Amino acid sequence: MNRSLIAAALCLSTALCAPTLALAKKAQMQNIDFGAITCGEFMKELSTGSAEDAGVVLMWIDGYLSGVSGDKSLNWKNLEKFSTDLVAYCGSKPDAKVLDAAEAVGISDD
Repeated sequence: MNRSLIAAALCLSTALCAPTLALAKKAQMQNIDFGAITCGEFMKELSTGSAEDAGVVLMWIDGYLSGVSGDKSLNWKNLEKFSTDLVAYCGSKPDAKVLDAAEAVGISDD
């Protein structure tokens, strides 16, 4: 079996067996309507949230873009660049919708 697949499975297993305290924290979180949230709101949440929460949100957005574009692969370097580009774009256009920003920086016209 591929080492990265094994690592992903282990990470998923660990996440599913998270301590009760972490699960209680997640139960208090609010749902996010990505169709309505602006870049400014997104940036505020990123600045006040944990790195773990930011990672989950950015992975969700990447998954959304994969569905829109048909991309079926996860490239970690591209995800890092996408995240950096999205934050830069949102920083310069706080009134833009975050999904519009994500599509602008995350889907190439190749």
